[in-house]
Parts: sequence; structure tokens; C-alpha cells
Amino acid sequence: MTCAKKVGQTATLAIMLTLMAVILGCGKEETAKPEPDPAVSEAGQPQNDAPEPEENAAANEPATPDAGDEPAEVAQQPDDTQSLEQASAKDGRKFLDALKQQDTKALSSLMSPAENEYTEADMAKVVEGFRMYFDRLEELQLRFESSEQNDERYIEHYAVTGTKDGKARELAFDISYAKSQGMDVIRDDARREPLYDSPLIGQYPYAVREIERYVQALLQQDKASIPLHLGLYEENDETKATVERLIRKYADALDLKTAKIVPKGYDEQKNQFRFELRDEGGRTHELRMAGEDLRIADEWAANQEAG
Repeated sequence: MTCAKKVGQTATLAIMLTLMAVILGCGKEETAKPEPDPAVSEAGQPQNDAPEPEENAAANEPATPDAGDEPAEVAQQPDDTQSLEQASAKDGRKFLDALKQQDTKALSSLMSPAENEYTEADMAKVVEGFRMYFDRLEELQLRFESSEQNDERYIEHYAVTGTKDGKARELAFDISYAKSQGMDVIRDDARREPLYDSPLIGQYPYAVREIERYVQALLQQDKASIPLHLGLYEENDETKATVERLIRKYADALDLKTAKIVPKGYDEQKNQFRFELRDEGGRTHELRMAGEDLRIADEWAANQEAG
């Protein structure tokens, strides 16, 4: 082969290599060119306001209370006053239900936290007092009035409402709780110990017993006991004259041997109980007990003898 022919082949090979290099280079440039971001406009600004993934995750997470926050159920716990009202309303209904049924055993059990014992006989007197004051026990209702407290007790004031001779009537009725029990116990229906009080609970049974003792002292002509029931504590000539006059009056005007004690009423405004002595002959005489110490008021003990 001649030199001219070799030179021509070499030149042709070089041209072909050059063309291939150019073609490969163009392909790499097209591959490396980045595609436009569809999330970015031509002006270079985001096309929407979507938050970053971390912000989206935080927005969708449920709120977590701080360590110092109280749980929701604690925050919604009723306050002490409301809790006391709810507890006392339940206890009041228990007492009223037993009273309507005249269940002296249940009433005596409900009075067990009281300082003084209330026997079934005592609660029979309580029932008697309510029957004296109201027409129909089964119609009695309980109405909340107010709350108060002292150093030792929480006191819930209620009124028992009913009718007497067709007219509306009400009577004070309190339910209290010793603070020493603690609110957790007071909120617990099974553990709290309510104390019930009303003039017909705390005073009426005592008033009946006092009238019975007074009549017995008159019947026995007990000159030492009679003046004490009347609040005459000084042993002087005037007291002795009053007792002598009283004994004579009863002997003339009433047969104490057959006399029965009939409850007649209670005046809440005057805190006064009225009783009537009635003998077999139909003769009557009224006795009253009034004031905080519930002394017997007998008009036949006045200086001037009743006619």
C-alpha cells in the first residue's frame, strides 16, 4: 500500500472519532439539564402555601397537656358546696322516705351519728310531731335553702314543706356533716355520717317527756319537783305558795288520774309547743313549752288563781 493511501485512511478515522465525541457530549448535556420544579413558578416563588412536612406533622398531632396540668376529670370535679348539696339531698330523701312510711326503726338507724341516742320510741314521738304539724306525711317535700359552715361542721339548710288544714306550711330541717370526716368520705354515699336536726327532731321528744314528768309530779304532789319544771329554782315563800295554789287548782279543775296529753301544735316563729290535758270528763287545760330551755308555762301557776 502506498503512503498516500495510508494517510487518507488515517484522516478519515480521525474525522469519525471527532464526530462521535461531539455526539456523546451533546447527549450528556441534555441528560444533566435539570427539569423545572413544578412547585415553583417562573418567578421563583412557591405556587402554594403548604407548610413543611414537619409543620404538618405537628399540626396533626393531638395536644399534649403540660406535666403540671390537671386531668380533665379533675378540672371538672364539682366544688365542695355543690358536692355537699348533692350528698345532703340524697340523705334528706332517705330521712323523708322513712318518715313518710313511719318506719321508726329506719329513722332510729339514720339518727345513730347523733350525740344522744334516738330509740325507736323517740322516733315514734318524732313521727307524732310531724303528724301534728302536717296533714299528710306522704305529701311532704324537701326544699334546699342555703349552706353554711362553722369550725366543726358543714351545715345544709332545708325546709320540709306540706300542708295543714289545706294551707301551705313548712318547717326548718338541717343536715350537717362533721368536718373531721373529710370531703372524700362526705362524698361517699356509703361512708358519710349525716346529722339531722329540726325542732320536731331535737326538741319535740324532749318536750313530750317533760310534760309527762310534770303531770306525774302534779299527780304525786311532788312539791320539790313541780317548781323545777316551771323554772322556779329559788326555794322561797313565793315559790312554795305557787306550788300549793297549783296543786289545789288541779285537784278542783282536772282529774289528773284520767288526763291524757294531747299535742296541739308548734309555732316555729315563737319556738313554742302547745299541749292539752284532757280528762275523761271532757275538761281541758293547756300547757305550753317555749324558749331555748323549753320551760313549761302553766297559767294556773300565776299569782291570781284561774277561775
